[in-house]
Formats: sequence, C-alpha cells, structure tokens
Amino acid sequence: MQKCSRCCALHRSRAEKRRAIVREGGSTDEVASVSPAEYPALLKQVYQRADMAKPRNLVGLAKDLPVAGMEKLLMAGIAVDDNAMRELAVQRAVAVRDYLAAGGISPGRLFLGAPKSVPSDAKWTPRAELNLAMP
Repeated sequence: MQKCSRCCALHRSRAEKRRAIVREGGSTDEVASVSPAEYPALLKQVYQRADMAKPRNLVGLAKDLPVAGMEKLLMAGIAVDDNAMRELAVQRAVAVRDYLAAGGISPGRLFLGAPKSVPSDAKWTPRAELNLAMP
C-alpha cells in the first residue's frame, strides 16, 4: 500500500461541503471548489469525522490541531491499493502520449509500456521514464 497525494484533503473538504449543501436542501452541482477561507473549517469537520487515532488532551478529547497537522494525520491514514496506483500511472502515461501527439509526433510512433510496481519495502522515489529508442 502506498499513500495518496496531498490533494486528498482537498477532495475530502469538497465532499464535506457537498454534504453540508445537501443537508441544507441545495444541489451538489453548485460545489465547484473550496475557497481558501472555508478550507480550514471544512478540513476540521473532515478531521472530526475521520475514523483514526487522534492526539488527545488530558481529558481524553481530541486535540485541536493546525491545518498542517490535520492534513498530515489525514494523509497518513489514507492507503491506496496497487490497482489504483497502476491506473494513475496509465492515466499519466496517456496524458504524456497525447501531449506529444498534439505537439506533432506521429501517434503511430508512440507506445505505452506497462507500469512497473515497486515493492513497498524498497527505497523508491517518484520518477518517469522516457525511452527514445528506435525499433
């Protein structure tokens, strides 16, 4: 399992905003984005609803954390399976292929290789490999 990217907190905040709009009787089509002003309050709601271990105060209640702290704990609790990571790799490869094709390279000369999965215990850094070999 690998961790999801930082944008998950934003997606969860947007979902929380949709939930609030539905409770008020509005349409979810109205939610296009979360403004920087409303992000901390929505993130706090997401954090409170999350089913995970949270730092506690002496009384046993969950501590209020700054935005960065809540984001860090929420990110640590999100696991993504290998199939989702493979699908993301394919989507990125297709985006690069389409960009190169739009730039004038013949689509018949562009091929996508199968994504490689890396064992979770290996020291790994994100990277992309572009091979310009001629057949």
